[in-house]
Amino acid sequence: MRILLLTCFAVFLFSCNSSSKKDPGQAMDDTARMDNPPANTLNFTIEPVKILASDIPVSIKVKGKIQAAWKWTDKQGDNILITTHVEPYDDKRKNEYGEEGQTAELHAVLFLKKGDRYENIWMLNDEEKSCPFDITCAFIENSTTITDLDKDGFAEVKLQYSLACRSDVSPATMKIMIYENGEKYSLSGLMWLPYSPDFKYDVTEKDVNLENVPKLKDETEEMLRSFGRYQSEKDFTKAPSEFLTFARSEWLKYSKEKMGE
Repeated sequence: MRILLLTCFAVFLFSCNSSSKKDPGQAMDDTARMDNPPANTLNFTIEPVKILASDIPVSIKVKGKIQAAWKWTDKQGDNILITTHVEPYDDKRKNEYGEEGQTAELHAVLFLKKGDRYENIWMLNDEEKSCPFDITCAFIENSTTITDLDKDGFAEVKLQYSLACRSDVSPATMKIMIYENGEKYSLSGLMWLPYSPDFKYDVTEKDVNLENVPKLKDETEEMLRSFGRYQSEKDFTKAPSEFLTFARSEWLKYSKEKMGE
């Protein structure tokens, strides 16, 4: 009887000891989770690299002459951005004033690698249409950026360009477009042009938004009020605050237009 009790007690201790141990497989899973956190918690360092036209996969097709191209990796995967330009060509279409002339185009396309091929994720298309005068339609030199301002692992692409059809001393239209993970934010207004030596650039972060600048009764002064300023910040209402701060800074950085450009 005593031997039987001792045996039962030993079996009981063994079973208790065994049940207190983690399943080896479970222990490995916990370790793996600590060493390899889910992808959405990883911090990506987005490092865009400018590439040559010859580095672009032959399967990628774009319209116009390639101006610049970049590649980088973010949470979406491997990206390639390409900007292009179509030189002015004769166009029989009529513009908003019923005129015929030349049209110039600009395009930007983001491609994302899926499997062994690149797919078009979004495209920017704009043009100066049927212009009978001097035509401007171009991305502003060195203004394109790829950033991660809100540190969420998704790159923001900022494109900035100017458009104009003019026969006088007037500023071009300037636009900023920021794309991030399916969302788009924009600013649009006029560049600043020194139409006379006495006209001084005085636009600041506080008054670059026309909505914050009182309208003027004098027609000429009201026109000059718009020089170097954008129309509204409404597009950025739901954007991370960093986006508008950056866009405003980039607007001021490139808003001065030189005579003859």
